[in-house]
Amino acid sequence: MKTLKNVLLILTLLFPLMGNTQPHGMSLVKPFEIKEDDVTFSYSSSDGTIQLKCAHVFDEPDAHDWDVWCGKGTNMLRMFRIHFLARKYKSQTTDRSAYEILYWVNDRDQHFSKAYSSASSWVHFKNDTHLDLMSFSVGVENDYAYLTVEFKPQP
Repeated sequence: MKTLKNVLLILTLLFPLMGNTQPHGMSLVKPFEIKEDDVTFSYSSSDGTIQLKCAHVFDEPDAHDWDVWCGKGTNMLRMFRIHFLARKYKSQTTDRSAYEILYWVNDRDQHFSKAYSSASSWVHFKNDTHLDLMSFSVGVENDYAYLTVEFKPQP
């Protein structure tokens, strides 16, 4: 597991250097200083019949890694390792802005297959807007369920 953490840390540090990862004419403002209270995780089955509350801890802030447990105290406990990073970009010449979101999920309940899912998203705005809330979901357990993160950036 230590090797996986090292690989994720290296990828996180190198990601801005690999290819054309940022929109043309935009510069990185900063990665958000995400705190535990800024995010909420939730688990739901694809058909909506199962909803589990999740608890989380920001285990490795430098690597943007979280430990998430859904369904604590029930017979449906699910465990995940999350890599979540948000970066803001701003145009150098106009009022445009963009946000890059990396949301990678390792399903710790899948011991044999070491199942994981990932999503990288870009959100573009015609102006420099103040975000209220971003929400992203990733399919887990062969898409029979979703793990959703809600992120409320600090102003």
